[in-house]
Amino acid sequence: MFHRVPSLLVGILLGCTIASAGSDQDFDPKCTEGYFPGNVVTEGQYTVPFGRMFNITGSFFHAEWYTQTNTTNVGEDNTVGATRQGLLGGFSFEERLVRVFKDDAEAMIAYVNVIPAQFPDPSGGRISTFPSYIEELRLISICEGTATLVHMFSTYCADNVVNSWDTWGRFRRTLLNAVIVGEGAQEFEGTCPVLM
Repeated sequence: MFHRVPSLLVGILLGCTIASAGSDQDFDPKCTEGYFPGNVVTEGQYTVPFGRMFNITGSFFHAEWYTQTNTTNVGEDNTVGATRQGLLGGFSFEERLVRVFKDDAEAMIAYVNVIPAQFPDPSGGRISTFPSYIEELRLISICEGTATLVHMFSTYCADNVVNSWDTWGRFRRTLLNAVIVGEGAQEFEGTCPVLM
């Protein structure tokens, strides 16, 4: 069961940069002047069992795998309404958890930014500004529990959509690859690998 946060409250928390659409969070932002909508999907299948992948990536407060440093956590981890503040690439961020779900074979967390954020291109290039974004991380057990499908989806308003898409997509792919290498696992496409 998903926990719901009224869309009006989320809109207020975001400074009304994402318009209400009658749901708990609008994945199709309405951007203020000078900013443009964008989205990025990152998905992969990895030979890491679901439980292990959740232990690495499933905590809202412990997101070290995402290379961020949380300086302040408020509320209870993985509980709707919890907030985290910290640094990513030397820039401050604050995010609020708006959805959470977990059972034995699937987990999902979704969060929105509370204050405008800036993130640098991982290659050291241009800095992108995001007055609003929502990001969802979903983990699904596959291959009789021997692997995990990781699906990350973000929509945002940004000052440079092309740079933002490239930055966010490459950044997340790099982070997921680091998790896989750290686990001695592999990414695969198509059907389940034969494990011997």
